[in-house]
Amino acid sequence: MIKGPTCVKDEQIWEQLVHEVLTHLEKVERVTDEHYIVMGHVRKYYLEKGRAPSIFEICTLTGFSMKQFLELFPDWPHTLFNIDFIVCTVLDLPLWNIEKQ
Repeated sequence: MIKGPTCVKDEQIWEQLVHEVLTHLEKVERVTDEHYIVMGHVRKYYLEKGRAPSIFEICTLTGFSMKQFLELFPDWPHTLFNIDFIVCTVLDLPLWNIEKQ
């Protein structure tokens, strides 16, 4: 039986997970409300569509310009890799589409 994506329901736990991933993997010095807005949209999009949104889709969803997004996530190639990791961590999904046993 293939299990659909699960989501951390407790918002405080979700925010802590996002904070840890952003500060440790992305080296974001100060996580802002805008970071949580982006991640909230990524989480919702992933649950609805089964994949992480592109940067263009993130900007459309959040209303942020590409410049604003890149100010939040300045190391975009690194972020591109970590967006999937963040989504998988926060949603408890297998990384790289490898099923959990």
